[in-house]
Amino acid sequence: MVNERSSQSGVVLIAIVFLAFVVSITLAALARLWETDSQRDKERELRWAGRQFGKALGSYALVTPEGQTPMPKTLDELLLDTRVDPPMRHLRRIPLDPMTGKADWGTVRTAAGAITAVHSSSHAKPMEADGLWPEDRALASVKEYSQWLFGPISMQRSLPIPVVEPVESETAN
Repeated sequence: MVNERSSQSGVVLIAIVFLAFVVSITLAALARLWETDSQRDKERELRWAGRQFGKALGSYALVTPEGQTPMPKTLDELLLDTRVDPPMRHLRRIPLDPMTGKADWGTVRTAAGAITAVHSSSHAKPMEADGLWPEDRALASVKEYSQWLFGPISMQRSLPIPVVEPVESETAN
């Protein structure tokens, strides 16, 4: 009777170990799926924020008074444009960079210091570019998020405004 009992205990122990192994494999697979979903969501948020910057840069250029530069020197000028009367808001707020969780956007500037494009300050590698919208296809060939450049978008025709040849890229603090 003692032998039967220890034999059953061994089988139960093996079954519990096997079950724990299967559960841990399943949880590892789910964690990978959740991580992938999270990164795709962040990429979607980054493209949305980039389009908001593009629209704001396009709006800023569109209402530029004659004789003034059509590009802002700081991102804060998109929040309150005092060049026009009454002052105008091209952005409600500077969005957080979803890749870093901070408002630490990088900018591409002309020689005169005007902002021509905005980009993430993250150097992480983007996911595969399947499922991108046609206007985002240019993002498919880059190696890191900081190379996803978001330039001005025309408010009149929804076509990109040609970006002035950038001289330098910097990360805003």
